[in-house]
Amino acid sequence: MSGSGVSLVAAVRAKESQPNDWQRQTFVLLGSLALFVAVGLLWWDIRLVLMLVGILLLHEGGHFVAMRAFGYRNIRMVFVPMLGAAVSGQPIRIQRWKKAIVYFAGPLPGIAISMVLLLIASAGNADANASVSAVPILLMNSSHPWLFELGGLGLLLNWMNLLPLLPLDGGRIVQSTFARPSPWREALGRVLTMLVIVGLGILIGEPMLLLLILPLLFTMPLTYRTCWLSRRLCENEIPPPTESGIPETAIDTIASAIDETALRALAPTQKASLVLQLYESLITPPPTAFASRIVGLAYLGSFMVSTLFGWWIWSLHRWHDPAVGRLDLSKSFANATGFDKGSQIILAVITELLESTSLVF
Repeated sequence: MSGSGVSLVAAVRAKESQPNDWQRQTFVLLGSLALFVAVGLLWWDIRLVLMLVGILLLHEGGHFVAMRAFGYRNIRMVFVPMLGAAVSGQPIRIQRWKKAIVYFAGPLPGIAISMVLLLIASAGNADANASVSAVPILLMNSSHPWLFELGGLGLLLNWMNLLPLLPLDGGRIVQSTFARPSPWREALGRVLTMLVIVGLGILIGEPMLLLLILPLLFTMPLTYRTCWLSRRLCENEIPPPTESGIPETAIDTIASAIDETALRALAPTQKASLVLQLYESLITPPPTAFASRIVGLAYLGSFMVSTLFGWWIWSLHRWHDPAVGRLDLSKSFANATGFDKGSQIILAVITELLESTSLVF
């Protein structure tokens, strides 16, 4: 075995035996949260920032708890300024239906709580002067506008995460339960996700959502090559794990495949993480037909219920003036006192373009 091979094996063994450093992970979480809030306040008002923090903590906390329950290693949560938050962990021979539950654990609690908040807000008397201002599409007739804003924003973000597009939770559920890894499906899913983000940004009047496209673009080459490697390695016989971890023959096989791609330039620690990721995908058996049906029904049911509920609430309480048939977009955005400060300049241009088309509702 070459020196580079020995160093890679050592890096893989170090990753496998790496203990959970809860103190460091807590420090990273709190530090990234403080940075997220500080940067967010430059663009949004404090109410919207706090709502986003609450929604993200609930969503990522669900993933975190599910990962802990199923024995993931090195679980960590981090906030990314202007982009959101994420939870990562190393699965150890986790069955695919359990991975699907991990993906479900993010959006479903947020959707359920958001629906309760919206129902509570719907119980009050409508008040045309009490409308939500931070997000234009969430302008509602309600005596509890802040509940509508919190519930509506939570439902919207978590519903979007259930879309069957990669790398969203919905796409991961479909991929882990029903589909074999496909580099083209991964790339197409990311392109479709970027289009959805653009459409959502226009719909809710928030150009800053376009920042979410950047990590999708930057990580697309890596995810494409990873899926390509996983599909190619499926043709090889990969030995099962031993008491010491991944067999060295499996490490050599995976490393040889990696070295045939541009990923050979990765540092040993990064390559070790990729080896672990590929090995986990190769040794995890496909779900049974029964498990696939249960997960499929749960996914379709949750997606349809959240979609129909959101449409019903929005149709019932959306802000409108019966005496005016044309929506004055510039006035709606101008009255959004808590709206994104940095986006108002961009929105002025977008509003002019939209109004020039004589958009009628």
